Amino acid sequence: MKNLIRIPLTLALLFATCGFCPGQEFYRGELFVTGQHFSQTDGHLTVELSVDFENLQMPSDESLTVTPVLKSGEYEQELPSVLINGAEKQKVYQRSQALSAGKRNGKVHTSPIPAVVIRDDLAVSRAFTYKVSVPYEEWMEWAVLLLRSQECACHGRKGDIYEDKIADGIRLPKMKTSPLDADTDAGFLSLVNFIQPAPDRDTLHCITGFIPYFEPESERKDGKQLGELSEEKQNFEIYYRLRNALRDVRRETGAELSKVSVTGYGAPVGNLKKNEANALIRALKLKEYLRENRLAGRTLLEVNWISEDWDSITSLVRESDMMLRDATLDLIDNVEVAKGRERMLMSLADGKPYKYLVEKVFPAVMRVGYRIEYTRKPLDAAESLQLLRSGRQRALRLNEFFAVADSYPAGSTEYNDVLDLAARLFPDSPEANINAAAVALSKKELSKARGYLERFATLPIAYNNMGILCLLEGNRDKAEVYLTMAATTGVEQAVKALGKLKIKK
Repeated sequence: MKNLIRIPLTLALLFATCGFCPGQEFYRGELFVTGQHFSQTDGHLTVELSVDFENLQMPSDESLTVTPVLKSGEYEQELPSVLINGAEKQKVYQRSQALSAGKRNGKVHTSPIPAVVIRDDLAVSRAFTYKVSVPYEEWMEWAVLLLRSQECACHGRKGDIYEDKIADGIRLPKMKTSPLDADTDAGFLSLVNFIQPAPDRDTLHCITGFIPYFEPESERKDGKQLGELSEEKQNFEIYYRLRNALRDVRRETGAELSKVSVTGYGAPVGNLKKNEANALIRALKLKEYLRENRLAGRTLLEVNWISEDWDSITSLVRESDMMLRDATLDLIDNVEVAKGRERMLMSLADGKPYKYLVEKVFPAVMRVGYRIEYTRKPLDAAESLQLLRSGRQRALRLNEFFAVADSYPAGSTEYNDVLDLAARLFPDSPEANINAAAVALSKKELSKARGYLERFATLPIAYNNMGILCLLEGNRDKAEVYLTMAATTGVEQAVKALGKLKIKK
């Protein structure tokens, strides 16, 4: 029974650093299965394993092939293998794959090709999640799961094979089945309902951001920082960044710019009154430059400058681990700027906390923030469809997704796909999730439907579809509760579903 089927496989490398998790060991105790899960859906068995190979002791020029195997008596089925290559072995593997690509197409290459190849890299977490689905057969319920680990035949030696039992019987969870016959199921499936959200209005939207004077070392690019440029060049750089932000707004169909607000933030360096005077002059010069270059056209443009941004300084100090942090915060909170706050900070602990402020905090405070306000009229179905086809689906509102869906026949592939996409892009929208659940229910994808519905099960707009879901899962009592509540809110489909249930009694 080996290699007789095409098997969908997903495998994700885990790059987040994590501590060692004990589990079921295999391959000489150097690898561990830290999690395992088996499920049966739509005639397929899904096997999911979490594997940790932090303790793998393998030379850079060798490899290890791990193959999960289901075995019960005379029955045996190998699942897709995972090839773990050392760094040098990976280079050799990639070259051999490139050279043999043409031969495989010509059916000359006969060596088995692993389903997934992993590069053993010490720089990232050495772990992966293995997930595969295969057609389910009855013998699999009593099968054991083995992991065969085969070393490469490198350096003229024979690679050893290790076999470890990971699961003694896959212990599938019992599946609930509907007590109704297929014809009745189909009748209830037709009674799912779709929710239409309230119509969109021409509401105000905004985009905010900031341009730092000094970027952190990790984010610093080639060239001078904004704070190192002359005032004229600073104005040009600020204009250039704002123009790019405005371009995205102007590209939105139906968008109309309302207001552009720009605010500069400075740090307390020198005399307060002089800083305030300079901030006013700086704001006027920047506004004049932006107007001369027609940044916002006739749109209202506001430019302000805060000479000393103590609010941000306080926040950054509170989040830091600086020396004498509490004493520094106490001075900032209780001594007014005009009454010697900065001078007292300079005197604290021989000026060491103040030196930290100058080197770490003040540069982070200096920035130019912006807020772009605009309105966008709701798009009709044709405009929404054009935006969707252009790949700019994230610019669509929820109502516009529904308008696109309604332009297709209900239940069609296009209709279903648009509603499913809407739920993924608007994960917190009850309407989007309830409609995606209705699509899943119409296809009898019960686990998917529950995933969409469960968070919103207490909302009246979800009662009808929750009732249909519970009914198909075999929980008639709970279904009647939901359907009765839905019927009291005036959902016609729920009234019909309750009528069908009474007939079946």
